[in-house]
Amino acid sequence: MAKATFHPTLVQGILLMTLAAASLVGSGCALNRTGAQEVSAALERHAQANPVVAETYAQTAAPRAPAVETDADAQREPFAPETLSDFIVLALRDNPEVVGAAEIARAKATRIPQVTALPDPMVNTKTLPEPVRTAEGDNYFILGISQKFPVPGKLDRAGRIALEETRMALDRLQETRLRVIADVKRAYFQLYVLDKSLEVTKENQELLRGLIDVARAQVAAGRRSQDDVLRAQVELSNLEAELISLRQRRATARATLNEVLNRPTTTEIPTPADFDTRQAGRAIDELFDRANDVNPTLARLRRQIERDQRAVELAKLAYWPDFTIGFEWMLMEPRDAFQPPINPSTGRRPTVSKMSEDGSDNWAVTFGFNLPIWFDKIKGGIREAKHNLAATNQQYTAARNRVHRQIEDAYERVRAQQELAALFESTIIPQAEQTYRVSRASYTAGTNDFLYVIDNWRKWLVFNIHYYRSLGELERSVADLEQAIGLSLAEMGASK
Repeated sequence: MAKATFHPTLVQGILLMTLAAASLVGSGCALNRTGAQEVSAALERHAQANPVVAETYAQTAAPRAPAVETDADAQREPFAPETLSDFIVLALRDNPEVVGAAEIARAKATRIPQVTALPDPMVNTKTLPEPVRTAEGDNYFILGISQKFPVPGKLDRAGRIALEETRMALDRLQETRLRVIADVKRAYFQLYVLDKSLEVTKENQELLRGLIDVARAQVAAGRRSQDDVLRAQVELSNLEAELISLRQRRATARATLNEVLNRPTTTEIPTPADFDTRQAGRAIDELFDRANDVNPTLARLRRQIERDQRAVELAKLAYWPDFTIGFEWMLMEPRDAFQPPINPSTGRRPTVSKMSEDGSDNWAVTFGFNLPIWFDKIKGGIREAKHNLAATNQQYTAARNRVHRQIEDAYERVRAQQELAALFESTIIPQAEQTYRVSRASYTAGTNDFLYVIDNWRKWLVFNIHYYRSLGELERSVADLEQAIGLSLAEMGASK
């Protein structure tokens, strides 16, 4: 019967191989902890800062102290937002794209331990139907274990590539958060414009009904024809048609905002409150500089450049072979020792070794390495990595130019809409109202035509709606500007 005993040197060899493997993957464990900690810290920081972030991006009036969201608040259902800040908090908490981007960041962090781990050890066996006979016995069976060790640096660089991709995922999460905030603000101020248009249109309905009463009085007195009343009634019907259109557009805007909030699209949204107008108080070059520093798209591409540089280094290491170390245990079956014939000269049987009767097991250390001789493949991998790096550098330049163009476009729109709103409020609307009232008084006195009164009334109506539209477009442009920079105007101290 075979004695299945391991030689002490074999056990020592296995322990040494285990220690070598542990030393190689030690840096991978450190990178794994770094990635997991960065993701966990970033997500916790976002969750805690959501109320403050929402307040800075919703700062369209005198700021109020932000409410700190507790765990109970985070779990309350349903959450009924009322202010713009409430809508932003809800979107940052529930928007599926934000939640999905956070999950992608978590997933990227789990790639680090995968790429920094050693390949699985290989266990192999060999069974010999016809045993190999040795002095120590018959060898029927061999059991081996081997471990591949990549050249030092390969696992570390692969881990650092995965770490940069984790950080890129966090930058993409910030991109998504900023885009969602901007989407909330754009939809919210679209609702503001539509609600103000509805309000102005309803007020003008009442105004037009009063004008119809004036026209009827003029007709009854015999000073005007029935045409004046009919014209006014046509305008009244036109206002009713405009109200229908505005209600439909409001329903669409409400559905858009609810979509961002991850709520049923029919959920009612209260009328947005009035707000103070703002403008970008910084020079355009200062905005460019801040965007270069904090814009998450540019930050992500800078990390992508770092990742691609690591990829070039990793590709160059393909010239170096990987090593495989292993151990083999050979089971030896005992057998009767060979009996040589008796020597005729001496009449004695020669002395022979009796080791085969013991069947002592054997062991061996194996060592091997691959031969990286296919240089075209290696050079191709290096060239591919370098081309990817060059492409990312160009992508960064293009993204920076695009961000600067978006900033300048939004910056000029903010300035233009602010000036336009001020012009409507201080000059155009008061003049239009005065012109209408004078023409109405003249019509009552019989010195003006009714069409002239209607024309002045219509201009006054249009200018009022344009005023509120310019206010809404101003804040929508602010949302575009903040998204392009990567910061709110309040955080930059750039709003007035």
